[in-house]
Amino acid sequence: MQLTAPLVLPDTFEVAEENRYFGKYIFRPLEPGYGITIGNALRRVLLSSIEGYAIATLKVPGIPHEFSAIEGVMEDVVDIVLSLKKVALRPTIEDAPERIFVEIRNKEVFTAGDIAQQTPAYEIANPDLVIMNLDKSAVVQMELGIAKGRGYRLAEENKALLRGKIDLHEIVLDTSFSPVLRVVPRVETILYRERADYEQLILEIETKGNVTPREALESATNILLEHFSRLFRGGAGKAFALPSTFKSTEPNPEMLRLLLTPLEDVELGLTATGFSSLKNAGITRLIDLVQLQPKDLEHYRGIGRESLEKLETYLAKMNLRLGMDVSAYKAHSMK
Repeated sequence: MQLTAPLVLPDTFEVAEENRYFGKYIFRPLEPGYGITIGNALRRVLLSSIEGYAIATLKVPGIPHEFSAIEGVMEDVVDIVLSLKKVALRPTIEDAPERIFVEIRNKEVFTAGDIAQQTPAYEIANPDLVIMNLDKSAVVQMELGIAKGRGYRLAEENKALLRGKIDLHEIVLDTSFSPVLRVVPRVETILYRERADYEQLILEIETKGNVTPREALESATNILLEHFSRLFRGGAGKAFALPSTFKSTEPNPEMLRLLLTPLEDVELGLTATGFSSLKNAGITRLIDLVQLQPKDLEHYRGIGRESLEKLETYLAKMNLRLGMDVSAYKAHSMK
């Protein structure tokens, strides 16, 4: 005797309001309790895991540290740094430069929008943000370092990550990479199939404008889907993926064949210099590569932060990652 009805799945995604900075979305119908479950999961990912761009370093000729003053500029460097932290950037081209050179002359007010006017590689979502006020006769040159990341990172953390890549007198900023400012999930009960306990999720998303609310929501959904898909190897009906601490005695034949693939037979996004440095170190197959930690690759010539990000992206497409436990496959790799 079947006493339960099929689980109700949502079939409506409604855009109640949407622009570059704000989106309000309605998702229904949902089984009782599912609204808060889905809403809280999306909120957490939206606020912590969406990638964005920020100004990470500042260099001004003749200015050794942030407790200095620039001739002809009303604000101290500390105030300029605080304003630069708020600039919302978005690259307009692939492989946008990591450094922007800006020269300010014949201006009394320098805004974030003026940065975009001096480089076609980035657009600014808050162009009216005032960076500095200055004498019209003043000439100021700045070099801005742009970084990509998630969440919030203190200047000390950035200094450690950028060690060896910045000059002695380069000022390192705290960075707020997240393009999402606020997420409010609300759950309302609705009448559905003659029952009044079903739910709809109302999700309000506010961003800086360098990523639209719709783009942020799509990214958060894909991140959650990627996590849930990793619960199984290859889909429903197959065994759970083994935790990293579990030592399998019988390696997966398909995974073994993949790991034994020569590096030159796969697209990894590496430069010729990076590929050569790996090959010279005896790293010629995927199994040699994936057992390395990301920090290990920093010592190879031609593999910088951008190359490392591309490499991790390409590996993820093959369900591989750096730092994998491949001990179960090593013996077979020697045959």
